[in-house]
Amino acid sequence: MLRTAFTASARRTALSVPRSFSTAAAADLDENLMPFVHYRPRNGENPKFKSPRKRASKLFYEINKEVTEQLKEAKPAVFDAHVEVGDSVELQIITEGGVASTKPSDVEKVRGVVIGMASRGLATSIHIRDVVYGEPVERKIHIYSPLVKTMTVLEKNFIYKGRRKVKKAKLYHLRGRNPTEYRVTKW
Repeated sequence: MLRTAFTASARRTALSVPRSFSTAAAADLDENLMPFVHYRPRNGENPKFKSPRKRASKLFYEINKEVTEQLKEAKPAVFDAHVEVGDSVELQIITEGGVASTKPSDVEKVRGVVIGMASRGLATSIHIRDVVYGEPVERKIHIYSPLVKTMTVLEKNFIYKGRRKVKKAKLYHLRGRNPTEYRVTKW
């Protein structure tokens, strides 16, 4: 096996110059005009590598945060209610006619026990469960949706009737229980 002996300076120049350039062309090349994103100059500053994907996700996060703050200010009827898992809630949701609908017949009242919450920016939602006409119904409602008009807490700690705290983030175990334990509606 034939080995070529490199001096330390030759090894450094071979490692720092891209393959497409010869060493003679590399001497004339300006380091600031390198076509490679990952290239960092040897002497001087060593700036942190900023991926365009990371910048985009940061921008998306900031836009998402601004929009959620604007919606919280615009709809105090929804966001002033402090909702926790285990509470019984009533929501007024527009079912027909779109956001601009003013008819009272287009608004539906939905009641239920909050069995789970998901905090994901604009996709923040609550899972509610109730018994309607003897049949258990479970709904996932996005609270930042323009179709949600109001949200009110009917009773805090509805599951345990205030005797003890709800210590779980998700009350999915209610799915296997007797429906009379989490019935909110009267019919």
